[in-house]
Amino acid sequence: MRLAHRLVLALLIVVVDTAAFAVPLAALLLAYVLLARPPWFRDWVDRLHRGVPR
Repeated sequence: MRLAHRLVLALLIVVVDTAAFAVPLAALLLAYVLLARPPWFRDWVDRLHRGVPR
């Protein structure tokens, strides 16, 4: 692999990594849960609370 190809690949990895951390993934997931109300989320919350003593 030539040096130019390696530099382009390294730059591409840095750009993708930066873009992935710039997007607020938790906020997107929260918006999805609030708007779509998926049944898997309710099941997950029920499983979390099943193990908590009252």
